[in-house]
Amino acid sequence: MVLCGIALLISALKPIKNICACKNQAGHGWRTLYHFILLLTGGYLLFGYHLIKGGATFNELVAAAALLGSGCFIFLASRLSLKSICDLNDAVQVERYRALHDPLTSLPNRILFYERIDHALSFAKREKKEIAIMIIDLNEFKEVNDTLGHQAGDTLLLQASQRLKSLLRESDTLARFGGDEFAIILPQTETMQAYMLAERLTNAILEPFTIERKSLTIGMSVGISMYPRHGSDSNTLIKHADIAMYSAKRYQKSFLLFKEEMQEEPGVNLDLNLNLDLAHAASVQGQQRAAANEKRVLN
Repeated sequence: MVLCGIALLISALKPIKNICACKNQAGHGWRTLYHFILLLTGGYLLFGYHLIKGGATFNELVAAAALLGSGCFIFLASRLSLKSICDLNDAVQVERYRALHDPLTSLPNRILFYERIDHALSFAKREKKEIAIMIIDLNEFKEVNDTLGHQAGDTLLLQASQRLKSLLRESDTLARFGGDEFAIILPQTETMQAYMLAERLTNAILEPFTIERKSLTIGMSVGISMYPRHGSDSNTLIKHADIAMYSAKRYQKSFLLFKEEMQEEPGVNLDLNLNLDLAHAASVQGQQRAAANEKRVLN
């Protein structure tokens, strides 16, 4: 019985150790329990040695049975706790993923895009590197949506996002801002490299799409801003890339680099300030929802 109890306690150490490795569980008393089990195992060994040397009385056999029972309890509790915590962590990860990704394309959403651009800016400022920001708007998407329906529009968005992503590096970020608007972060990218990529992206989108057995051709407008040339913070860079995108659309260009004079075009500032205010509000609300969902899962 004593040997069985020792074996059960030793078996309980591994799940307890795995629980301690979880970043949000290490401070919840599991390390104390881990050391308590080690201490208890040592006590079992001493008790077993005493039984072997001096023989076992009835009371000692009862004590051995009680120790076996406690070993069984600790073993089962550790296994069940590990499963519950793993399930909880999985649920938290699922909620976080949903809060930070677009449900249609599985691309990062606006919230995650802002997180990544802030991280990219911190690195660029430290290493004195350039960053290119692109805002992309698909042309003729509304016509497809209105003519063939929302399902065809969703299929078009999904195929377009896959084409765009296939031309990017692992270090780049492609995000969907909503509707037919996408955004790209290009770390360690110079202006000429951004131009060349914009041309490749445009050519990829110009290739016909097959939607519901129909061949469809669309275009896109791309606005580009560069760090540090066009701004030193995420809001300014996104705003300037957005202005360049609207200019490209207005003048029927595939892509344009931001220029200061673009801000003087009629209606640009009014539209963009409204869009940025709405985007900021949506980002804050999204972060609050993500935190609330994570808290709900943990509770």
